Amino acid sequence: MTFGLDLLMHIYYNVADPLLIRLRKQKRLKNWAAEDTRPTLDLCLHEQASDGKSAVIALKRFRRIALRYDMRFFGENEQRAKRRATPMMLDLGDCGDPAAFERLLRRHSTRTLPKIRKAQRLNYSVRQFALPMHVHDLYEVKTSMPVRSGGPVIAHWLLKPDDLAKPAQTPVSADVPACPTHWTVWWGVFQPEPGHMNGPLQTNERLVAYIKLTRCGDVVHYLDIMGHKDHLENGVMLLMHASIVTWLQQSSEPCVTGVKAIWYGALEHGVPGLITWKKRAGFVPVRARLHAVSATLAER
Repeated sequence: MTFGLDLLMHIYYNVADPLLIRLRKQKRLKNWAAEDTRPTLDLCLHEQASDGKSAVIALKRFRRIALRYDMRFFGENEQRAKRRATPMMLDLGDCGDPAAFERLLRRHSTRTLPKIRKAQRLNYSVRQFALPMHVHDLYEVKTSMPVRSGGPVIAHWLLKPDDLAKPAQTPVSADVPACPTHWTVWWGVFQPEPGHMNGPLQTNERLVAYIKLTRCGDVVHYLDIMGHKDHLENGVMLLMHASIVTWLQQSSEPCVTGVKAIWYGALEHGVPGLITWKKRAGFVPVRARLHAVSATLAER
């Protein structure tokens, strides 16, 4: 990232974001429900299980970001946490299999599943990918709109492709996480496009949406999520979300074992349209209690 982009993001998260939370929190909680009935999720970070440099980075980043949210670390003052942003989470215990997840989606909206089916009919596919393979496509996604439902996109003006990663010269496979409980991976939505190039590399497909997701113990966090403006109306974001939920529910990969919740931003973030999307995707406002190791879960 450029120095200018880093500086602006630092200012936003330390000045603008806390102000927006104070202005929006009570009203949005009231609009969500007549009274504050947020569930409390006990989530373990499994810090003792983190293995390797990438795992340590994922854990440190998660803890740093969580300090901006109503996520009370063990021993932290509860009132202090309540003043912070309201995390939006999907409790996977509420949708233990694909059929239960579909029922959950139907309860929130009759339009969600048809949008997912539309994306499938249009021949979009979803999978993990290696970032160096699709640097230029990801750059096009990030810069396709100057303003989104979450607010102005600073990257639209300041980001360069090389800020993302060094483009691959030859095909690269997605990495298998070295630590099964602390990792960061990329998922994307692809559209077939024979002859399509990503810099010097011919991929024959175009990345049109992506999610950078990181796992920290019991929680998978949508750290960065975005779709190209030309494809948003085709349901690509809901298709990707549903594919990730299915992966977490059904995969036999060690890296998904034990995941209990997906976290995506805050109730106070973005315009009402973003809140509607999260609701249709099954996210609800919660309080979270974060425990460093599983042994502390006995403490209530």
